[in-house]
Amino acid sequence: MNEKRTARLELRLTFEEKEKLSKMAQERGKTIAQIIRELVINDKLVTKTDIQTVIELKRIGNNINQIAKQINLIPHEDNIKLYLQELHDILNMLSVITKKLV
Repeated sequence: MNEKRTARLELRLTFEEKEKLSKMAQERGKTIAQIIRELVINDKLVTKTDIQTVIELKRIGNNINQIAKQINLIPHEDNIKLYLQELHDILNMLSVITKKLV
């Protein structure tokens, strides 16, 4: 788009509206004119993503993957009773050992 922008448009805003537009433009590293063109002409607003947000989203994704892996390691329903019984037996043995030590 090498076409020179020569047409002008006058827009009246309240002070609060202008401040909001200015803040929006500053946060995205753009001018107010760029923000308005993106919203009106392109029917979208391209945002500048915060790097820290991307890092946090990657961490959350990694956590979800780790949780999914752990869930997939859970034994099938047939084996759950067996594992629970083994844990119960181990806890009983620990209880007996603890009583002997005390």
